[in-house]
Parts: sequence; structure tokens; C-alpha cells
Amino acid sequence: MTDTTQAPSAPAGPAPEGGDGADKRAQTRRMLRDRLRRYLELEAERGPEGAREALLDGYPERQAARMGPLITGCSLAEGFGKALPRFAAMGFLEEALDVSTDDEDVVMEVCRTCMCLTAAQDLGLSEPRPVLCELDFEATRRAFPEMSAESLRRQTDGHHVCVFRYARPRPEGDGGPS
Repeated sequence: MTDTTQAPSAPAGPAPEGGDGADKRAQTRRMLRDRLRRYLELEAERGPEGAREALLDGYPERQAARMGPLITGCSLAEGFGKALPRFAAMGFLEEALDVSTDDEDVVMEVCRTCMCLTAAQDLGLSEPRPVLCELDFEATRRAFPEMSAESLRRQTDGHHVCVFRYARPRPEGDGGPS
């Protein structure tokens, strides 16, 4: 799930309260562009690991606060499904598919809109990098240590969609997929 908070270095004006969908999409694109720009600046100063850790500061806590209420007491697919309208308002076309097993609660997030590709295009970069989704995955892993998050396909690698897999063990006594 994408961190939609304003990046600390973003010099954006006041966010429109209750603005229309175009305002929300523009604000989200600006935030993603600014976050990628900040990563590239920090990478030049501190190297990739230093840039990554700087941008992860506070991110797992935000991820836990935003994602926790959505995925508590339900399957990951149900929880991710609750977030789809919010993502659509931000301009992300996504689906959440339940691919759970008897042992694991698993959701595949299929994204037709790639935040990394969009941010790279907005910055005029010729080589998009999966920096933003990798930050999301690491923030999720830190916020929910029992959960795995991985990329199976990325548009930055030339695929038509991004496919992300999130999984956690099923609680004892849970009868498996319904």
C-alpha cells in the first residue's frame, strides 16, 4: 500500500480539503515525484542505503497506522479491497486478488498504474527505478514483521502491470480460504 503522506521535503502548497479527483491525483503525482527526487538527492549524498533509511524514517509507523485498521480482523484481500477506492481517487488502477492457502493469508495486488514509472516520467528520467515500491515493501515489513511483501512483476522492468504479493501466516484455528 502506497504511503500517501506528504514527503518532508516537498514544497507543496496547502492541500485541497475535499478537492475533486483531479486535485487528489495531481497532489499524489507531485508527492511521488518529490519523494523520488528526494531519494535521488539523498542517494547522491549518502549512497543508496543512506537514502533508503532516511526516507524510511517514520514510514513504518505511518504504514502501521494506515494499513493496520484495514487488515485487522479480515483477510488481506478484504483489507486491500477496502483501500481500492482511495487508490482510485489518487489515480491508481489496482485490483486485490485473494490467493490464500490453508496456511497463508495472501493477496496479490495487481497495479495497472505504476507509481515508480509515473514519478520517473514526471522527473524526465529515462531509466525508471522501483525505489518507491521498494520503500513501501520495507515499511510494510517493518510495520508488520509477520507479513512478507514482494514484487513479482514491475512495469519498471518492462512488464505491462505491477504484481505484488503480500502474505502472512493464518492464525491458529482459521479454517483457510473461504
